[in-house]
Amino acid sequence: MKKATKGILAIAIVGMGVFASQAMADGVSGVPGSADDPVVTKSYVDQQIQKALGGGAGTGGASVSTGLTVVELHPGQTLYGFEGTEFIVRTGKVQAVAGDKGDGLTDITEGKDLRAGAQVAANHLLLIARSDNRGLRLNANYNGVAHIMVRGKYELR
Repeated sequence: MKKATKGILAIAIVGMGVFASQAMADGVSGVPGSADDPVVTKSYVDQQIQKALGGGAGTGGASVSTGLTVVELHPGQTLYGFEGTEFIVRTGKVQAVAGDKGDGLTDITEGKDLRAGAQVAANHLLLIARSDNRGLRLNANYNGVAHIMVRGKYELR
């Protein structure tokens, strides 16, 4: 090895040693799983995120569903999705609510765009492309409750 390469390598090793000793002096143990550096599970992190965002479901305010959450849609309510939100209608008679520019929801199962007022078929995967008041509501002649599986950020008003 050349002298210059050996010198750079020696400086790097000494620098790492100084950094490590400083970290130890500051109380950082650097041992994953110790009391100073606990290991947490993904479910714990998800739970803490849900708490910070205000829960997974409810009326008013936006909620975020990291997994699939079943939301009940009652007469007079509209379920709005945000960019990237996914819906699957499980029960009930539901229609599409178009965005501010008239754009609809993407029906991934059929590969088509659902315009305002279009009947949404059960068990079809729907995608919200933009956050501009797109969503779902019950058909005007349906007085029951619809169950919709949601993944992503949504709002029930």
